[in-house]
Order: sequence, then C-alpha cells, then structure tokens
Amino acid sequence: MAAAAEEDTVWIGFMDIVPVIGTVKEAVELVLALYEGNKAVIKEKEKAVENIVKESLKKHVKAKHVKKLSLPDKPGAAAAEFSGLRNVREVRKEMIIEHVVKGSKKGTKPPTPAQQKERQKRVEDIKKDMLEKIRILNPNFSEELKEELGRSKRGEHVFNNGILRFHFNVLTDFIQSHHIDNLRGYNQQAMDSLGRHTLPQNTETDIQTNMVVHFGEDEFYVNANGVMYGEYCRALRGALLDVLRRINPRDVTEEERQRVNFVIDNMNNYQIYVDQLARVRWIANRQDRRARVEQVRQEVATMYSTDRGLNWCIRILNEVAPLFEHRQ
Repeated sequence: MAAAAEEDTVWIGFMDIVPVIGTVKEAVELVLALYEGNKAVIKEKEKAVENIVKESLKKHVKAKHVKKLSLPDKPGAAAAEFSGLRNVREVRKEMIIEHVVKGSKKGTKPPTPAQQKERQKRVEDIKKDMLEKIRILNPNFSEELKEELGRSKRGEHVFNNGILRFHFNVLTDFIQSHHIDNLRGYNQQAMDSLGRHTLPQNTETDIQTNMVVHFGEDEFYVNANGVMYGEYCRALRGALLDVLRRINPRDVTEEERQRVNFVIDNMNNYQIYVDQLARVRWIANRQDRRARVEQVRQEVATMYSTDRGLNWCIRILNEVAPLFEHRQ
C-alpha cells in the first residue's frame, strides 16, 4: 500500500476465527505467536515490538520511522507452518468488517473429537435440565435435543420474543372462538387494552432488539429455551383459556385457578422465557448488563403473575359476561 495511506490501515490476523487487529504488524504477529505457542517467533516478535516502543518514545520521531523497524513482510522460517502468522494482512480501516467476516468464515474449523465429546456432554446436561423443568407440567414429555449447527439471521434473544404477544394471542383466540366481537355492546377499545403487554417501552425495545446475540458457526449453541418456552406457553395458554371459557367469573373452579397459578409460578421460578446461553453471552461479565437483565426478568415475572395472570382472566370475564346476558 502507498505510504500516504499507512495511517488509514491496520494489520489483521486470526486466532482460528477470532480476529486480532492492530496498527503495528509485529504486535499482531506477537499475539498470534503467543496463541500458537511458537517460542522462537515469540522471542523474535517481542524484540521487534520492544524496538518499536523504544523508537516511538524518542523525541521528534515521526510515524514513518516506525515502519523502518518492521520485519520483512514474509514471516521467519520458524513461523512458516503457522497459518495465523502467514495470513496477517494490511487492511484499510473502512474494510475491517468485511475482512473480519471473510477471515472468520475461512478460519472456521470442525471441532476435534475431544471438543465433540465435551459438546455432547453439554447437550446432555442441558437436555436433562430441560426435561426436568418440562416434566413438572407434562410428566410424559420426551424430545431429542441437538446442538444447533445452523444460525438464525435474526440472532438469539435473551428473553423470548413471544413474551410480547402471548396474551394478545390468547385473548384473540378466546374472542374469535366465542364470536364475542359480534355481541352487542362489545368494547373493542377495552379488549385492545387488555390484550397489550404491560412492560415499559424500553423493556419492549430491549427484548425485541437490544438483548440479542449472534453465535458464530463454530460456537456452541442449543435452543433448549425454544422447546421449554413452547411447552410452557402451550400449558399456560390452555390453563388461561379453560378459565376464560367459563364466561361467568363465578363459575371458575378452584382447580382451574390453581392450574393457572401453578404454571406461572414455575415459569417465573425457572425463568423459562430466558435463553440462558444467550443471557451469558450478552452479559459478557458486564455488571450493568447483568443488572439490566435482572430488572427485565422482574418486570416480566410481575406481568405474568400479577398484571396478566389469573386476575387478568377475571377482568376479561367481567367485561364480556354481561354481553352474553343481554344477547338476543
């Protein structure tokens, strides 16, 4: 590349699929050598970086002088067998993302037998946990669980996106199945209000857009949350509709009330709507994100148990029961 453009470029190499980016070639190569454990190259690159640092501390030394300290573009013989060092490239800053994407895909390697064994153990552990939680509701449930090899373009949500429309869908099903919207005095505005979730706007945005992660093709991921949340939604949907079908709130049985509360309590206690793998990845040991996840979890739990639980059903029935009493 032309000397005039040097300030607009960086050096990029890869540790398997993980990019290493820096403005000094030898520093990038040193990181790769440390990753690969090549002692001869480590010593060589450490010396080169040390010289660059010393020169940069001298007064009136221009940036172009650093370039003169660079080793030849071709790595030394000790590094020849290491593809990570061979593939260090100078890239214009505006092309970083494109180069990283291409390099990551190119560097993807199949897991070793040991890694495959470890991954399979993780799958079995997750499956065991999943079955224990689902069988609280359905003792006969049985489903295979496999590592997800494909990747969703939309990414994986920390909180299941279905949270936002679950109650709307239940209420719509109830209204349509009983043709309630055809009854005289039907209040569409009241039903619209009852059908909406009760989460703050910023929480809705976080669930939909912000709390989303993208796993690389070589990263471990199992969609156990999709299975668990799906089963719990089916159970809760059925329990809520059993209550709503009574039409008269006084006809709701104690068993039906307990069933709704039982499903919701377990859903909240086990955080069924949280994808634990996505949660760990999104938090990334950041305390602010950990606190935000906990805040959203509490808001979702309150919505299910209080704002959109058994009492929600009774409020709906109080709204629609008079419509049946006055129909002709």
